[in-house]
Amino acid sequence: MSKIFGIDLGTTYSCIAYVNDYGKPEVVPNSEASPVTPSVVAFEEGGNAAVGEAAKQTLKTDPANVCTVIKRQMGKRDYKFYACGEEYTPEAISAIILRQIVQDASDQLGEEVKNVVITCPAYFGMEERNATKTAGELAGLNVLDILNEPTAAAISYGLNVNEPQTVLVYDLGGGTFDITMLRVENGKIKMVVTGGNHELGGKDWDAKVTDLVVSEYCAQSGEDPAAVRDDIDMMGELELGSENAKKQLTQKEKTVIKFNSARIEVTREKFDEMTKSLLDTTIGFTKDILEKAAAKGVTDFDKILLVGGSTMMKQVKERLEAEFPGKPIEYCDPNQSVAKGAAIYGINLAAFSDAMAEEDGNSGGDDIPLVDSQTQDTAKKNPIFGKIGGGTAQKIEIENVLSRSVAMRFVNGIMNVVKRNTAIPHHFEFEATTVEANQVRVMIELYENLSDEDLVPDDVCTKLADQELPLNPNLPADSPLDVVVNIDKSGLLSVDVTDASSNGKSTHIEVMLQNALSEKEKKEEASKVTAIKLV
Repeated sequence: MSKIFGIDLGTTYSCIAYVNDYGKPEVVPNSEASPVTPSVVAFEEGGNAAVGEAAKQTLKTDPANVCTVIKRQMGKRDYKFYACGEEYTPEAISAIILRQIVQDASDQLGEEVKNVVITCPAYFGMEERNATKTAGELAGLNVLDILNEPTAAAISYGLNVNEPQTVLVYDLGGGTFDITMLRVENGKIKMVVTGGNHELGGKDWDAKVTDLVVSEYCAQSGEDPAAVRDDIDMMGELELGSENAKKQLTQKEKTVIKFNSARIEVTREKFDEMTKSLLDTTIGFTKDILEKAAAKGVTDFDKILLVGGSTMMKQVKERLEAEFPGKPIEYCDPNQSVAKGAAIYGINLAAFSDAMAEEDGNSGGDDIPLVDSQTQDTAKKNPIFGKIGGGTAQKIEIENVLSRSVAMRFVNGIMNVVKRNTAIPHHFEFEATTVEANQVRVMIELYENLSDEDLVPDDVCTKLADQELPLNPNLPADSPLDVVVNIDKSGLLSVDVTDASSNGKSTHIEVMLQNALSEKEKKEEASKVTAIKLV
């Protein structure tokens, strides 16, 4: 069997890694010898597309056909990116990025890249997770699992999973923010609570620099700010300049951005001042997570792990030191740790695939393929195993929580049936009744939301699915129904309904997410992805 690869499919940069023959996680550089690839796609006429740095530089010349930060659109059915007369879903755009990353890795290693673990933010809901997996499938990959980014970072960091400790993972990437508390003990990495914002990341710090430059430029030139912002070529080039200025301010006290005929100076002091509100938001999420953890009995933590390229901004560590004095704050290889952790987790799946297949009640099931003895031997030499049971290989167990509450519509409104930060897998049972005599079906409407209340308003909910369940005929009104909502370890839903007249026979449905691509749509999008020639 081929190697197992971990892929950090990031908002601004992506990375791929594997565990080498010496049991060490190793990032595979792209064709430009860089460990990370910009998550940017530039479309060209004739069915060609560039991915990575070349695509990013196209923002200067043809920004209308350049797609960036697509990760923020994952799971959104109504979003399409239009380029060169064609439209693309977020899944297809992400699949094109994956194709490039995988092609580069395959060229570097001289072997096929097929079996992968792809990461996503811990707070991603079911729609986003499903879209992430679909993207991998559209790229022709065998997606073994979707792993939470903070968990991957913790694995990469090399936490001793038999040494009890509580870790706060502060993950600020280019386009997303994740704050997660993990409890590590007895060979398990247990997620206690998680939160975040998929529209908060380094790009928002860049945007503050852009706002400053436009304001200063217009003050000097007398031009109308709206007219300047309407010039997509100028703004595309400024987008790159703002990101570079942010990076320079991690090392320098000031930098200069050239914009049209102007030279705009940005000092670190000014940068910190105008982005303070963004940093405040991350601290607000962090304090909220600590309150929720305390409510679950976890009142303290041992250290903070910094993950994500944007944590390299000096303001991040300085603020966390001020907020949590005395707590160790450690960088976890911000740009590469997530991919490395996913690779370690993937090889762990390979090492214990026999056991997993047996637990799942099958032998060599489709989800996690069995591996040959050589791959298993390599897996068991992984350095993380050396810290478990005196060097004996042991399965890493991951216990996740729901990042969002799951709700169901009843006659009196939408009610949460499973609250966010509940450990999964989980099942919830309740009794309902038929509404009228001879009712032959019941409509199940499921939602996600970020509320901790029992009854939630429609406008804070996102509908996941609505499906009909058949009932036995000739039921009187108010017939009792036993309903069980099941959520598996991957956060996927199923529902079982039993009525009193069925002698215990249940109707079972696997919930089909309404924003998920249908099989027909998957084939169409896969054809688009395959037809693209990467240049």
